[in-house]
Amino acid sequence: MLQRSLLLTFLLFFIAASTAFTAQPRIEVDSSEYNFGSIEEGEKVTHVFRFSNTGDAPLNIERVRSSCGCTVPRLSAEVLAPGDVGEVEAVFDSRRFNGQVVKTIYLYTNDPLHDVVQLSLRGKVNRVIAAEPPRVDFGVLKSGEQRQTQVRLANNGSEAIELGDVTVSNPAVEAELQSDVVEPETSVILTLTVIPEQEQGRLSGYVIIPTNHPSITEIRLPIFGTVSP
Repeated sequence: MLQRSLLLTFLLFFIAASTAFTAQPRIEVDSSEYNFGSIEEGEKVTHVFRFSNTGDAPLNIERVRSSCGCTVPRLSAEVLAPGDVGEVEAVFDSRRFNGQVVKTIYLYTNDPLHDVVQLSLRGKVNRVIAAEPPRVDFGVLKSGEQRQTQVRLANNGSEAIELGDVTVSNPAVEAELQSDVVEPETSVILTLTVIPEQEQGRLSGYVIIPTNHPSITEIRLPIFGTVSP
C-alpha cells in the first residue's frame, strides 16, 4: 500500500512538473500592418495594434522600440496573463517626410516562437512645400568670390501659404524671396548669394523660412560648399 501511495505521489508530481515545464506564452497579433493611405506632410497618424496571449503562461513584453524617432509606440501592459489582450498605440509624425514610407515597431517577447514581432505603418506622404533642389551645394569657392543660386519653392497643397522673414545661419550667405505668398499649384524663387570670407575649409549652414502652415511651421534648407585657398 505504501509503495502504491508513493508511486501515485510521484506520478502526480511528474505530471505537474511536466505541465509547468511545457507551459508557454503565445503572442497573436490581430493585424501586423496598417496602411494609412495618402496624407499631407505634417499630419500625424495614430493607430492601435492589438495582440493577445493565446498560450498557457504569462506573456512578457520585454522591450518596445521603433525604427525611427518619428514613430512613438505606447504599450498598454508589459505582462499579459493567458487569454489577456494588449495594445500598442503607434503615432507617426510625417513632418519632413515625402513619398512612400514604412515605419516599423518591434516587440521583444518571451514567446519562444516569436521573440521579436514586427508591426508596420505604411503609406504615402505628400510634401506640401517642396524645395527644388532640397539642399544647396555651392561647390568649390575661393575666399571673396561671389556665387549665386536659386531654389524653387512649390506649393502642392490646396491653400495659399505665407512665408515669413528668411534667416540664414551662415553670415556669408544672403537670401531673397521673390514673394512672401505661394499660391496653390504655383512656386516662388528663393535666391541665395554667397561671398565666403574664410580663407579655406567647409562652408555650411541652414536657410530657415517660417510659414503659416498649421503643420509645417518652417522650411529648412541645408547649404554647404568648400572654400579653396
